Amino acid sequence: MVEEKVKPKGSFRSTLALLVSIIALILSIVAYNRTGGDSDLKAEITKLQTRIKEMKNETSDQVKRLREETGKTIEKLGKAIKKEEEPSQ
Repeated sequence: MVEEKVKPKGSFRSTLALLVSIIALILSIVAYNRTGGDSDLKAEITKLQTRIKEMKNETSDQVKRLREETGKTIEKLGKAIKKEEEPSQ
């Protein structure tokens, strides 16, 4: 009897695919670090957080002013309505 040699199918292809994927991973890590990596990202996050705090303060000031103006307007309307009602009584 002749023994059959068992060839693992796709072993060369899978090994080649693994090597190519590892090389691609290494290149992507190098490119990421070259463009700044985490350091630029952290600086950008800090900058955006500061801007958000400033915008919150501005917004709360605007809401406070609007609330005061609305209150004054409602008081004026209330006084005007009372003045209109008084002569008719």
